Formats: sequence, C-alpha cells, structure tokens
Amino acid sequence: MFGSGDRFRQVHIAALALVAIMLPWSEFLLSNAQFLLIGNWLVEGLVRKDFFGRFKRAFTHPAGLVFLSFFTLHAFGLLWTEDLDWGLDLCRILLPVLAFTPILVSTPPLSARESREVLLLGAWSTVASTLVCLAWKHAVIDEGGYRELSVFISHIRLALLLCFSVAVFVLMGGPGRWRRIAHALAIVWCLFFLDRLSSLPGMFILALLAAYGIWRWSASRGTALRWSLRALLVLMPLIAGAYAQWCIREFFREDGTDLSRLDEFSAGGEHYYHDRDEPLRENGHFVWINVADGELQRAWERRSDHPYLHVDAKGQPLRHTLIRYMASMGLRKDSIGALSLADEDIRRVENGVSSIIIGRRDPVRARIDQVLYEWDHYRAKGDASGHSVAMRYEFLRTGWSIAKDNLMVGVGTGDTRPVFAAEYERQRSTLTGVWRLRAHNEFLTLLISFGILGLVWSLFSWIWPAWRTGAFQRPLFVCWAIIFTVSCLSEDTIETQMGATFFAFFYALLVFACPREAINAPADRSPAAG
Repeated sequence: MFGSGDRFRQVHIAALALVAIMLPWSEFLLSNAQFLLIGNWLVEGLVRKDFFGRFKRAFTHPAGLVFLSFFTLHAFGLLWTEDLDWGLDLCRILLPVLAFTPILVSTPPLSARESREVLLLGAWSTVASTLVCLAWKHAVIDEGGYRELSVFISHIRLALLLCFSVAVFVLMGGPGRWRRIAHALAIVWCLFFLDRLSSLPGMFILALLAAYGIWRWSASRGTALRWSLRALLVLMPLIAGAYAQWCIREFFREDGTDLSRLDEFSAGGEHYYHDRDEPLRENGHFVWINVADGELQRAWERRSDHPYLHVDAKGQPLRHTLIRYMASMGLRKDSIGALSLADEDIRRVENGVSSIIIGRRDPVRARIDQVLYEWDHYRAKGDASGHSVAMRYEFLRTGWSIAKDNLMVGVGTGDTRPVFAAEYERQRSTLTGVWRLRAHNEFLTLLISFGILGLVWSLFSWIWPAWRTGAFQRPLFVCWAIIFTVSCLSEDTIETQMGATFFAFFYALLVFACPREAINAPADRSPAAG
C-alpha cells in the first residue's frame, strides 16, 4: 500500500491519505497531517540535496503560481484593511492553499493506484464518521435535529463530503463484484444520511452530479437513447419546479377556518388572541388564532417541568414551539387543546419540535415545510432572526448594498465584519445582534472584499490552472467543482478551516497531482469507468 519502497514517497502518500481521512473528523488531526506532509517534503529535499530545487519548481510552475495568487490576493488585501486581526485570521485559514500547492506541483504526480487509495480512504472515512454520528445522535432524528446529527464538523461541510464521496464511489468502482457491491452500499448510505441531514443544497448538488453523469454516459449510447436521456435532463428542472409548487400549495392550503368568524372566548371563559392579518400556518392550520395564554400556561405547567415562558431544549421560546406544535395538530391553544396532547407530544415540544410532522415525514419534505414557514414568518413579521433562508436573504441584500459602494477594490481582506455591522445599523435591520452575520455567499464576499477586479482574478485563479492542466476533462474534478461552486452560493466556504482545506486539498490533488495516465482521458469516457 502507498506506492513503492521509497520511504519519502510512502510518507508523502500516507500524509495525503491522512488529510482525506481526517476531513470529516478533526481539525486538530487534519492540521497534524498537513504538518507531516510539509515536514516530509522539506526533509526529503535536504536528504536528496534538492532543497532549493524543489522550491524553484514549486514557485515557477505557471498553473501553481496562478492558484497561489488567490492566497496572495488575500495577503495583499491587508494593505487597505482596518480590522487586521480578522484579516490575518482569514489568511491563516487559507494557509492550506500555501501548503498543498507548492508540494504537489513540485513532486511527481500520483499513480492511478495511489490516487485511488487516497480518495477511497477519504470516502470510506466519511462513511465511517456518519455511522458514528448516527450511533451517537440517533435520538435527534425524531426531533428534527439535523444540525446536531453532525457531531464532528459542520453539517454543511459534512454534506459536501458526502456528495464528493458518492462521486468517488461511482467513478472508482473498479473490477470485482464485492468491490462494486460495497461501493453501491456506501452510495446508498451516503444518500440516506444526506436525507437525514435534510440538506437541500446537498440534494441539489446530487441532482447536478447525476445530470452530469447521465449526460456524459449518454454520449457513447445510441442516438435515440442519447436524445431521450438528454431531453429528460432538460425536463428535470420543470419537474422539480412542479414539485416545489405542489409543496407550496400544500403548505398554504386552507383548513376551512373563517378568520372573520372566530370565537371570542375559550370554553374556560378566557379571551382568545387572534392575529387575523398574518396568522401564519403550520401543517395547513393557522398558528396565531384561538390562543388563550393563561389557560395554556396553567395546563402546560401541570404536565411539564419546563416553564411556559422559558426556552425549549433548542433555545427557542417554548411558548412559540408549543403553539406551533398544537397548530400543526389542528388544536385550539387553550386548556382543552393542551389536555389533548399525548405524553410523547409533551416530550417533543420540550425538545424543541415545532410540528407534529417533524420526524414523521421525509426529512427533505419536512425541511421544505420549515423553509416555507420561515419565509411566511419573515414576510408577515419582517423578522428573519433564527430562520436560515430568510436570514440569507437579509445577508445577501445587505452584502450587495456594501458591494455597490466599494465596487472597484472592495473593503479589504478583513473588513467584512465591521462594514456588515455598520450597514446593519444604517439599514436598521430587524436581525438581532447574534444573527447579524456576513454574506454567506463566497462570490459576494470576494466582491465585497476585493471589488470586481478581485472577484474576476479569484475566479481566474480557480479556472485557468484547471484548464491549463486538463482537469476539466476529468470527471472527478468536474464533480468536485460542481460541489464546491454550489457550496459557494449559500456559504462562505473558504472562511472556515474545514471549508478552506476541502477547497485547497482537493483542488491541488485533482489538478496538480492527477495521475499522468488520466491527463489524456477521452472526453466521451463513461464516468462509471473511473
């Protein structure tokens, strides 16, 4: 395993494998694997009396230099940065670009076997980490706690690794029935866990990967089959749009309640609160009608040790969680409605479950319903705090306002935090302090930081080296590029250590360390062939 009898080569491959293995587990061990890779490269240069030669090769490689310029841009952006602490921290986070690129451009590329070993070890490690996550946190599935299901790293980064693992298992199937069976089972598991994570971006990425794979595979098929499959791919966005429209209609369906003819008093004689203008919906039922707070509080506190006016296990106002949950069951929010709750319902509300259908419906559909509720709440109340999709809209709206005022050269590497804070104040944003975050869109963040010139150069530094080395002819790199690009639309992917390593490691591995025999792979080669 790990190549020839050359010890330095073996350590080199082992260090790369450790990086791939540790990505879904531990930032600390991931850093140690990088130190091992760098140390081995330096010591090998001294032992082989090639120390300065490898530095020369590392920093005269055209494609490598262009990719390194992405890090250089961030260092250069410190010149007009006021928040140097955050700017320097961003440069530190991007150090994997400076670590992997010089080493992999100055050492011989991996063989097909070495590349397969590194990538498959990483993919199987991702599967293993999700097995541990499920064993550790299986209870949160019934509570809709998709974020808590990812124990070791962010659920967003884990979803990216799962998508990439699917691509690796498909493209590196290889010979042998048992290998193919194992890979098929691993793919099914990755899909299952992505579903448990309720990752809408992950599902969207998988759809794009499947479309890319089918498009390439159909190139070598007969004309009728090829055009049939490609016509189906063209229709898929329409089918997805129709499904989304159906989900929206289901969410906003009327339950027959006439808001103009609501009861004024509960059975216990308490005056009901009704929001007739913007009552919101949960599972098709209006939330903020028929609310008798006094009755509900007394009935709740007879059945639960959790105070009515405190928070649930997720830190949400328990009153809101309870009222939403009862609305999802079609109950009135009074003492009679509270007595209708089973002990299991009480426990779920205490744990922060806001709807009867959470954990009892397909997680992706439940996540769509949650997004629709959040957007309905934002539309009605104007408050996006704590609601991921609505908050992202606020982030983008605020970020674009900043970008327009700094269009040419941006605000500098580290000033995204202070300019966002100032813009939120200027706009009198309804977001509370803890939710006043940055763009959550890597492309917008680069535009804000470095202006239009910096954004264009950043994209050039990503695209040109891959084009120069023929990476766009390699299915696995294209799959990784799709995953990374989509992630940049909804996250500041490279502003976290795991995200920056996912970016720098796989880019350098798939562009600069690609096996020589893969460079001239025919464009119509089936993805399944690896």
